Amino acid sequence: TLAAWANVDVFHNRSRDGLEKSLQVVSLSRGNDDLHAELNARQDAAITLSRTGEGQHALEHASVALEMAERLRDRYRLARACRLVGAIYDESGDWDRARQFYDRGLAAAYQDATLLMQRSILEYQQGEFNQGEAYLGRLLEAATAAPARAAVQHAAVARTIPVVARITGNLDQLDRATLAAETVISTPSSEPAFALAARMGLAVIAALLGDAESAAEQYAYLQEQEGTMTTIATVDRLLGLLSKTMAELDQAAAHFEDALAFCRKAGHRPELAWTCCDYADALRERGGEGDRAKAMSLLDESLAISRELGMRPLMERVLSRREILGA
Repeated sequence: TLAAWANVDVFHNRSRDGLEKSLQVVSLSRGNDDLHAELNARQDAAITLSRTGEGQHALEHASVALEMAERLRDRYRLARACRLVGAIYDESGDWDRARQFYDRGLAAAYQDATLLMQRSILEYQQGEFNQGEAYLGRLLEAATAAPARAAVQHAAVARTIPVVARITGNLDQLDRATLAAETVISTPSSEPAFALAARMGLAVIAALLGDAESAAEQYAYLQEQEGTMTTIATVDRLLGLLSKTMAELDQAAAHFEDALAFCRKAGHRPELAWTCCDYADALRERGGEGDRAKAMSLLDESLAISRELGMRPLMERVLSRREILGA
């Protein structure tokens, strides 16, 4: 009962409550061989710990869950565990390990929408656009075949396309992402976690299009989740992008500062590199005293990280902004 309750908490964005119950299940399960309950609880614990930037503790639970899924020969939970372990390595910039676990998960569940999302974005991050497009194509096929109520597929599409558009500059498929997000939000049976994911996609779209009205709507929804990490970004960075879109530049700076602190503490280097670049954009636009020098320092940090991690599209983005600031 506790394991099921924890899962409900997780899918209703009540991370603290879900983690408390999950850890109780882990404690109660020791010695009684209730592998299914403990497996579910460890996966939910890994999700909630990842959201709060506690990657090492999340990895411990996700790794045990992976071993349990193998013992049970449970392909769904094996794919989910691989997804969780891969995401932890992904967030730290350990691309090779992330790929290994994502591929292992996809071998167990070929059309797993979240795995396809994560694998696609990873390839785009490193400038492997052809590979990224192949995984995105598989995701779009899975979503096309899924019924409207299948929130996980449509939420993955709603998140992936806008993130890819920010990396590549190609906005051609944003309408499809918007439709996927609206499908999730308007479906009464969609869990709040998937509605939140859809809102994240709409937040990125609002920033890409400079849509201040939509930005204000998504900001009001996402604000309750500040201080957490999502599959595509920290919520604080998204709030910073939305604030910039609404021309609330002081507010944007405050959110970006929170995102920087979160990423540095958690060791999320790819996200840190993007936050530095986005924060520099906001400071350049604000143009206050000391903003130019700070923006240049942030761009230098972003460039150093993106070079080390092989994030070629972000490197190009940063170099173009340095040229503008140096002009």
